Amino acid sequence: MKALTFFRSRALVQTGICLVVGMVVCSTAEEKGGVTIGAAGWMNYNIIGNSSDTGNFAARSDLNGRSSLSVGAQISMSTKPSERLNLSAALGVAGGNTMPIATTLNSGYAPSGVDVYVASAQFTYLFQNSEKSRISLTGGLFSYDYNPDVKNLGLYLLRGPVYPGILISGFETKYVLPVANMLGLQLHHEMGGFKHDLLLSSEMEFYPFFDLSPAYVASYQVHPAFRIGAGVNFYHLIPVDSKLTSGVHGSAYQQWQYADPSDTAGGKVPDTTKLSYNGTKVMANASFDPKPLFGGAGWLGSEDLKLYGEVALIGLDNSDAYKKIYGDYLHRMPVMVGFNLPVFKQLDHLSLEVEWYGSRNEDNLEGYRIVGESQPVSPYPTNWKLDPKTENHYLARRSIRDNWKWSLHGARMVQQHVSVSFQVANDHYRPGLFDGYADSNPPHRNAVLVTPKDWYLSTKLAYFF
Repeated sequence: MKALTFFRSRALVQTGICLVVGMVVCSTAEEKGGVTIGAAGWMNYNIIGNSSDTGNFAARSDLNGRSSLSVGAQISMSTKPSERLNLSAALGVAGGNTMPIATTLNSGYAPSGVDVYVASAQFTYLFQNSEKSRISLTGGLFSYDYNPDVKNLGLYLLRGPVYPGILISGFETKYVLPVANMLGLQLHHEMGGFKHDLLLSSEMEFYPFFDLSPAYVASYQVHPAFRIGAGVNFYHLIPVDSKLTSGVHGSAYQQWQYADPSDTAGGKVPDTTKLSYNGTKVMANASFDPKPLFGGAGWLGSEDLKLYGEVALIGLDNSDAYKKIYGDYLHRMPVMVGFNLPVFKQLDHLSLEVEWYGSRNEDNLEGYRIVGESQPVSPYPTNWKLDPKTENHYLARRSIRDNWKWSLHGARMVQQHVSVSFQVANDHYRPGLFDGYADSNPPHRNAVLVTPKDWYLSTKLAYFF
């Protein structure tokens, strides 16, 4: 009980510090000397309604009803030294707790922590700005979102690895918020209803780090009611170390290969194929808003009735080895459809999103942790199993019951300063599972919603100035 009180007290103290910092910054923010200062503060609460995940941990207990709390504050500054150049930066502090694997750990609570992060550090130079054409270059650490209709599921082109094609989602993650998710360059051009971006990003999240990935994204507003878009991402195309990216370099635990079992007859050494970290993604998306077709309907909200969707192909290598491990193209193709329910201006939006993805891989990012030779640094999660008969490794298959995901997200901005948002979902939620003080690794990153009956709830209260 003392441990429970201690960790609750720490969480409350950290919450208070973050909120006080946010309030002080907000109350004193103003424009001085050409520098615009802004701030934000928030509190986020998550609770698991039902989880059927059993995991690979002997101490795993029931996750139903387990919760986590996070808080944060952020300050931003921007300035325009000239009409063409804009500079901006933002710094934040966030605190919160993960979830323990067993209720016997810390009386069911994981220890809290506080992290300082860079929310952005960027420049934007405007080469041309006229009624017919706009050309700009953005560089540094900045946010980029090619599909602003998406609230949770989707955005397959630029988030998540290629091999294996594990998807990323969650309640208001950095990919759907104005927080930096890209380190690199963006060359932007728009002409009438046509917009396109040439991107060069450096890998910050998945091994091997700092490889460069060129990407191209385009969209066209065909009609006020209809928009289409497409893109391609050459993931890890320009490696920092080609031997790391190709999977050739490193210890035996960093060299992943497929051995063809049909070549083992007569005691022959089977042909092997090195499995690389790089690959290509392609994406298409569309959005349809029927309101312009009947005059706008002022009694509806600006987002009401909008129908949108996205489809992608994650990994184009169709050789025998890749088909055996990752499946054919159909099993590498996530599809998402979203619809904004009519809320008649009571909310800014209420978005229902549904996703189908027939991947053969478990929804598990464990393999991206640097944890030593017992858990290799590799693009493959811990669902690599050892066949006791053949002593060959294979990927444990996902249940087809886990192919479908859904999400209901709603939000309301009050007086342009206070935002209230919520989400109920069965998605790729990874709360971060704490395995005890003896575990020196980062919290486990496997998804915990693995059957259709699983779900969780998230809420957030935020203040902006």
